[in-house]
Amino acid sequence: MSYVVRPWALRDLKDVMQLIREGATFHKALDQVKTTPEVLREDGFGMDPKFGCLVAEVPPDQRSKDDVPLSLPSALVSPGHTVVGYQFHYFSYCTWKGRIVFGEDLYVMPEFRGKGIGTSLLSQVAKLALAHGCTQFRFVSANWNQPATALYEKLGAVDVTARDNWVVWHIEGRAVRELAERATQ
Repeated sequence: MSYVVRPWALRDLKDVMQLIREGATFHKALDQVKTTPEVLREDGFGMDPKFGCLVAEVPPDQRSKDDVPLSLPSALVSPGHTVVGYQFHYFSYCTWKGRIVFGEDLYVMPEFRGKGIGTSLLSQVAKLALAHGCTQFRFVSANWNQPATALYEKLGAVDVTARDNWVVWHIEGRAVRELAERATQ
């Protein structure tokens, strides 16, 4: 099987949105997807892009099967795709280490897993990290996703949750608004 990893283009928006929904379905969190193609277009291709995205694409004769996941409305899914995986990433900063790249999301369609696509996507982001002077490539993974854990460990990733006892926190929705209201002028 052949494939290429490349930066995404506007023409990939529909396919990437479908893959985002498939990944959320895999994590049993489809109801949490609030991103729209319009938001992705503005944030990914606007004057000041907020993130980068790489896609894995197969030739048309190797496109995905026509199977539509039951949890996805058929109107959102067109049969047979050539964009079969993606990796979102953005640059950030660590006060202790300097520039870092954060891998927000990695997803490869199930029928294309185990063929090196995920590794290729991660490798390209690592290459970007080095080109931008980053000292680390950080990402998160569901603790129950053993195939992902095995891949990350094979590639040299370290579970800092276990090693360093870090806990990841986030504030969202109403709590963000309430916290912002506490800010002084």
